[in-house]
Amino acid sequence: MADSTGSISTKAGPLDVANIVSKLMEVETKKTLPALVNRGKSISTLISGYGNLKGVLATYQTAIKGLTPASFSSQKAVLTNASSATNATTEPFTTDINSDDSTKSQAQKLKSAAFSSNKIFTAGDSVAIKIGGGSPTFVTLTADATLAGVRDAINRSSAGVTASITTADDGDHLVLESQTGGTGNTIKIAANNSLSALAYDPSRAVPTTMTEIQAARDSTKAASGTYTVDVLQLAQAHKITSARMAPGTTFDNGILAIKTGNGSTAIIKPATNSLAGVRDAINASDAGVLATIVSSSAGEHLVVSAKDSGATNTLRITGTGSFSSLSFDPRGTITLPAVPTNQTYDSGSLRLTSGENPVDITPTDTDGNGTIDLSDVMKAINTANNGVTASILNDGAENRLVLTPTGTSPVSLKGTQSYADLKGSSMGQLVKAQDAKISIEGVVVTSPSNKVKNAISGVQLNLTKITTSTDKFTLNISNDTTGMTSAANTLITAYNNLLKSVKDMTKQVVSKKLGEASQSAPLAGETSVKALMSQLRTTLTASVDGGGKTSLAQIGITFQKDGSLALDATKFSAAVTNDFEGVSNLFSSKNGVVTQLQKLTEDILADKGIITTKSKGLEGSQALNTSKQNAVNDRLNNIQDSYTNKFNRLNKTLASMGETRDYLTDQLKKLSAR
Repeated sequence: MADSTGSISTKAGPLDVANIVSKLMEVETKKTLPALVNRGKSISTLISGYGNLKGVLATYQTAIKGLTPASFSSQKAVLTNASSATNATTEPFTTDINSDDSTKSQAQKLKSAAFSSNKIFTAGDSVAIKIGGGSPTFVTLTADATLAGVRDAINRSSAGVTASITTADDGDHLVLESQTGGTGNTIKIAANNSLSALAYDPSRAVPTTMTEIQAARDSTKAASGTYTVDVLQLAQAHKITSARMAPGTTFDNGILAIKTGNGSTAIIKPATNSLAGVRDAINASDAGVLATIVSSSAGEHLVVSAKDSGATNTLRITGTGSFSSLSFDPRGTITLPAVPTNQTYDSGSLRLTSGENPVDITPTDTDGNGTIDLSDVMKAINTANNGVTASILNDGAENRLVLTPTGTSPVSLKGTQSYADLKGSSMGQLVKAQDAKISIEGVVVTSPSNKVKNAISGVQLNLTKITTSTDKFTLNISNDTTGMTSAANTLITAYNNLLKSVKDMTKQVVSKKLGEASQSAPLAGETSVKALMSQLRTTLTASVDGGGKTSLAQIGITFQKDGSLALDATKFSAAVTNDFEGVSNLFSSKNGVVTQLQKLTEDILADKGIITTKSKGLEGSQALNTSKQNAVNDRLNNIQDSYTNKFNRLNKTLASMGETRDYLTDQLKKLSAR
């Protein structure tokens, strides 16, 4: 905007310059500026209107996205117990249907043979990748490339696969995975020259080094039917506890190692030698366990639990030195150090502790041979009856005393004098590691977890209780017509809410009174809005191929006179009951109504969609309008300065003429006086 150079003075002459210039500028301003200002207001209103439209469309999109294929093919589980017993079990498990990956479509995945890291593939060589019945995509190397270069070229090609590299002991492997699941989207590859090892077409009898590591699979659903189910055993995670330890017990030497199931052995390295230090080191390790300390006034116990349930996840803990009291053998035995077969004992005693109960044992000669040997020790331990059964293991050269706890308490044996080498201990087993065990239609099924998956295809049983012999549980899996109805109503409500919002944004109220202006909503008359609503309506009325039902009207969903959707409950219920799969496909198949609506709303709201494109165009128009207003204001300022300067000069001229007139008048008066 130009700076004003005019100065207005009402004292310079007889003219009121300020008033004159103001009146003239009112005329100049009315010529152009009001139209631009009004245009700017109109554009702002449209920008705001399209912003609100985007918001209601986003709400509609969220509702439509929530309608997954499972929404229209949902199944329900009903568990009943025909037992008449007064103490019949209630709800021994809950059921999740089609909740895991086993019923979802799966993409095919291929892996190449191994390539050395310095393998170079030649520029100009190519592969042709074909997905299902589509056209092949050709990928040609523009320069010599490593396997990583081949991977990158494939990923840039939009061939319908995702390429990656896995490294193994034998070298690098190229892995290709179809980007779309299902048996209709399998991969075929033709390749030449240096890339020929990537060729794959199982329908041709041509040797190939590419192998399928994951088969394509179509989506399925749980098998409807009625099943007898008994819960025979719940899965348990292994849990063991140490003997009571006095406060302040330290671990100054030795090694502690923990192994869970078939996992690797974790060596525990405490930062401090206290029991808390041992606990923290166990929890920080990758041993698959959780350690806690349970304290009482009498002392402390270290409790170790496997993180995962199941019989294979048993704990084995090996401790030497100070850590020996934390040892545990999953076989439930304590094997003492080997002794010669002719070993005898002539002094000292043994202390056998089971839980909190110590017993002092002094073996005697029980076979009358005049000596006390390991057999006499075994008999003395068994006679003590302190929660342990002793036996002898002979390997042909040496004997070993084996202690088997009869209960769940920690056990230790310590000898003095000649018995000093007879020592060993074990943590007690609080909970045995075991699998869940259920019977379905008389067939026993085991599971390492209480979440039993796919024993019935597509069904997960979440076990909570063991059933009894008097229980007679049946599980019925059937199509959920209620869920289908709910999903259909969600579809209808979402569209009707959108329709109402759009009507409010586009309505025009024509005035019936002379001289009264009509009232228009922000988006009244916008052809873009009419076009997108027409697209949505067309999608809702279009025919769907694929067998079964082909239109929403066939199942009782139709448009009303006001443009809204309505559900004929009787017709819909009959359609769902008679052809559940057909109705499900109508909504959620590849070409289904909901699938098409989801794609359409995604396109409308995309960065290059109609809403964003229209909004950006309006923002551009607003910027241009603002620029024009600034130019007009600059011009008006210049005109005002020009008017002001001209009238100031005229005012001065008129003032000067008045002074001259007064001078001449005065001189004439003087002349006449002579």
